[in-house]
Amino acid sequence: MITTSSSTRRIHERAHVNGRLGPRAGAVLAAAIDRLIPNDDFAPGGIDVEVGRYVEGMLGRADARLSSDWRRSLEQLDDLARAREGVGFAELAPAGQDHLLELVAAGGAQTSEPTAAFFEMLRTRAIEGYFGDPRWGGNAGRAGWALLGYEGPRLVWSAYDERLESLLSS
Repeated sequence: MITTSSSTRRIHERAHVNGRLGPRAGAVLAAAIDRLIPNDDFAPGGIDVEVGRYVEGMLGRADARLSSDWRRSLEQLDDLARAREGVGFAELAPAGQDHLLELVAAGGAQTSEPTAAFFEMLRTRAIEGYFGDPRWGGNAGRAGWALLGYEGPRLVWSAYDERLESLLSS
């Protein structure tokens, strides 16, 4: 279930995690994002859409306690991997990472480990980073919006658009 460390480094480097959480928690965040929103044939994954940058930016705008809580929870996820599998979360193969994330999501981890509530926050922030406004740090290249067929906010309205808008509002 162990991956190569070069593969782990590539994921972390591509994650656009700038170190606000520290190297260990940052690596766990990058690996978790890669599992929550992986690349597939239809769209880029959370790593390529810079979800890690969004999460770190959100934590930078929050109070210090929230950043500390996230760091602690990510490190607990890493500790859980080390206790169960003998290596850190970022070094596990995808199937092992998925298993641990599922365990945490189901509330099967012990009290000293990350909680289902943390997993839900992580999942929610990953979705926000994938589909949110790019100015907040994620959704690079508007890839999340493209997946939905959404072109983004319109700054200019044509005469036709304005006419249509007035018809719809009446």
